[in-house]
Amino acid sequence: MADKRAFAQFDVGYLDNPKIMDVLDESPTAVLMHAASVLYCAQHLTDGVIASGPMQRKVGGSAADTRLLIDKGLWHIPGHECQFCPEVEEGKVYVHDYTEHNRTSEGVKRSVEAGKKGAAARWNKNAVPNADRMRTAYESHSDPQCDSSEIAMAREREREREEEAKASSPKIPRPDIDQVIQGFSELLTANDVKHKPGESWRTAARLLIDKDGYTPEQVLFVARFATTDEFWMSNILSLPKLREKFEALKIKAQGNKPKTGSQVRLQAGFDLLQETRAEMAGQLELGA
Repeated sequence: MADKRAFAQFDVGYLDNPKIMDVLDESPTAVLMHAASVLYCAQHLTDGVIASGPMQRKVGGSAADTRLLIDKGLWHIPGHECQFCPEVEEGKVYVHDYTEHNRTSEGVKRSVEAGKKGAAARWNKNAVPNADRMRTAYESHSDPQCDSSEIAMAREREREREEEAKASSPKIPRPDIDQVIQGFSELLTANDVKHKPGESWRTAARLLIDKDGYTPEQVLFVARFATTDEFWMSNILSLPKLREKFEALKIKAQGNKPKTGSQVRLQAGFDLLQETRAEMAGQLELGA
């Protein structure tokens, strides 16, 4: 039977991420605070918004740890410079790129609601037949199919198939799926690519949102990269193909993000240091 507990998605290379390693060198407690913030958001469906105080208390952190996470770009405060994370209200912090890697509260609520409706439909449909079957098996003690674990597994598979079919049905309004399909279609049209959105497109868009946990805006951000990159624009010609290559495309697309103000200043300082070293080397050669 499917695990019903809430969960957060952590990359297996979480501790090898350069940002995390940078923080780990200064304060392991700050890394614990960051992990605690991701888990808290997933548990309480806050879409990445938290208060720093409870995270400090959970792991015995400090205000210095909070400052470190903010300075390293893992948490954002009001007025932050990250162009791809939402603004945050006063007194709160936002976990950088939270909804890019985890399900949104809206996505979770849709899944729960679909599960409830599916369960109600199955109950109304199967209550009497299942009761008759189990009564017959109990009375005869000879039904080879009456193993409870097998029955439970069959019911779970049936539930998953029904939810899959129901969620994919075009009869159920899904503006988020329509947004992805229309947006990607417009990008292909701009490239003069002939295409015909069908059921496979709708399934791919739904899986990107419901299963993979991306927002329509995030999907279309990666799609815009895929349809303008010289290599990918001739290979990504459908939404199923976009989903198949989405992780690789996302990494490439993120590499093309505009630099933040702090990154620009850091690069300027690095360039100045290189120029100074070159001038000093030239002076030494002249002196020799």
